[in-house]
Amino acid sequence: MPIVSDSRRRLCCALPLLLCLAPSLQAADLAADKAKAKMCAACHGIDGLAKVADAPNLAGNGELYLARQLQAFRSGERKHPQMSVIAAGLGDDDIAAVTRWYSSIKVSVELPE
Repeated sequence: MPIVSDSRRRLCCALPLLLCLAPSLQAADLAADKAKAKMCAACHGIDGLAKVADAPNLAGNGELYLARQLQAFRSGERKHPQMSVIAAGLGDDDIAAVTRWYSSIKVSVELPE
């Protein structure tokens, strides 16, 4: 019985610490994801807003959607002169980082009056 009580006490002490660390760990991961997304910035912008006429905006798109598109370029299911070459060199971790970054960007819409 004392073992359960001691385990609960440890958990109760550790949980708040873990919750406090989570945002800083997430921020560090997001910074790494942003760094990885710099390879996309020339066409798609680091902010996810396209800099090239035929490049789509990536900001605010779903992580799963973006990952599927990159995987399709990588496998040859989708074809584009630049994206097919770029995606062929991406590993699963690269795709995960880039898609986390662009899907984390919040986009707001302002309708005309």
